[in-house]
Amino acid sequence: VAFNCTPPTAGTDGNTTICDSSVTPINLFSLITGEQAGGTWTQTSGTGGTFNAGAGTYTPAAGATTSTFTYTLVGTAPCINDTSIATININPQPNAGTDGNTTVCDSSITSIDLFSLITGEQAGGTWTQTSGTGGVFNAGTGAYTPAMGATTSSFTYTLIGTAPCINDTSLATININPVLSYTVTNPICNGSPLDFNYPSGSTFTWTASNNDLSGFNSSGDQTD
Repeated sequence: VAFNCTPPTAGTDGNTTICDSSVTPINLFSLITGEQAGGTWTQTSGTGGTFNAGAGTYTPAAGATTSTFTYTLVGTAPCINDTSIATININPQPNAGTDGNTTVCDSSITSIDLFSLITGEQAGGTWTQTSGTGGVFNAGTGAYTPAMGATTSSFTYTLIGTAPCINDTSLATININPVLSYTVTNPICNGSPLDFNYPSGSTFTWTASNNDLSGFNSSGDQTD
């Protein structure tokens, strides 16, 4: 006795590529083609995100991995089942961290690790100086050493995203305050006042080259 049947058709496999920063639900039926209705969806690989088997949808989430979903149509004996696979390739969105800053004096010669200024960054990025002059910037190590005359400087840390993910950046800012210098070279008479104009809140050191000045020590520190 010969048995004839019409085999079910689960369609042709399909795929898409997204970034794990996406929160848009994906209709799995939109990935396969030519399928008959009435089948069921199962997730066969991957982690993270939200899979709705009844609706045939998948919503990605941060940290989700590439996932496959199998669409199955059950055949009536002697016909066999038929399946197709919808693959969602998920690329991670890079995280360059959170901006940060510090304040130094341009008289400092201590090297500053730019990574110590930003927080939560992933490794593998590159540093570029985006503003400021003076000092020594080492892009390879992500370090900056201030110097006299240097100005406030900013440095951008960039991680390259794999499409469709985009690049991500963070900013390390080094606020540089200059050393103020005030030199008096003209002679003054004993008992004459000597006035200095300086910003309120300044910290400074003064020195005298003539210890015979009345009421004036040779050196000292002052904050005002």
